[in-house]
Amino acid sequence: MKILQIALTGLALIASSTMFAQTNVLDYNSSPSATDGHAFVKHHDYQTRVLEYPFVREDDILWSKTYVQRIDLRQRKNHPLYFPQYPVKLGSGQVRMNMADNLLKAIVSDRTLTAYEDEYFDEVKSVEAINKLMFAIDTVEYEDIDTGELISELDTVRVESKDIKEFLIVEDRFFDKKRSVIDVRILGICPVAEIMNKETYEIEKVKLFWVWLPEARQILANSTVYNTSNSIERMTYDEFLHKRLFTSVITKETNLYDRAIFEYKKNRMQQLLEADRIKNDIRNMESDLWEY
Repeated sequence: MKILQIALTGLALIASSTMFAQTNVLDYNSSPSATDGHAFVKHHDYQTRVLEYPFVREDDILWSKTYVQRIDLRQRKNHPLYFPQYPVKLGSGQVRMNMADNLLKAIVSDRTLTAYEDEYFDEVKSVEAINKLMFAIDTVEYEDIDTGELISELDTVRVESKDIKEFLIVEDRFFDKKRSVIDVRILGICPVAEIMNKETYEIEKVKLFWVWLPEARQILANSTVYNTSNSIERMTYDEFLHKRLFTSVITKETNLYDRAIFEYKKNRMQQLLEADRIKNDIRNMESDLWEY
């Protein structure tokens, strides 16, 4: 008799939990409202989990080199990092921004990310110094045609994310004998803006700041990239970078003289050929490591 009572009690608990779960499912998949802006409810109030890198021990690394690469945002494959040029509303309070805007927001507005002066990450760059690069007010004088008098006006120079057309990345490539793989880890990223020189009035490329990428991964993991083939298929900037869906050109590898490619190859075509040679050396070395 006791066994029967226990069994009936268990069935009652299972039935009630099933009904409760069904109710939660119905609540979760409620009808969309005007604020959603879609035919379905988009749930975005969560933090994307960042996958940790596999552990690497220094004694297990048989070969390693550091490379600096340039990501040209004018290249079609790199457009997901450049567009939209201005923040776009997605409904439900969501806003999609390009990668430069996400980094600037985290550094300048939210103060949740640290900016550095160079790719060695040993000197912090202040928000004031970044604002000084991106926003300036200068006095411009010109002669009035009718009176011949000099007229002074304030000229405002503001650098926006659409002016950032390049990214520099510094990364480590190494061979891990424990996993028998050549792995690559992006260490830092630097937005490069096109800014007009006040003295020469020529457009120059200026490195705004460097970001230690492991620190920025959580921010990039919660920022979505536009998917050209399927807008419901969610992809983040963190996934985009670590899946290496971008195209880039090597500008420097660790060497005896600590020189970048442009310092010993003056011609642009020779620089591209040198970058291609370095890529082929990496590919050949990886192939030579295998034994058949």
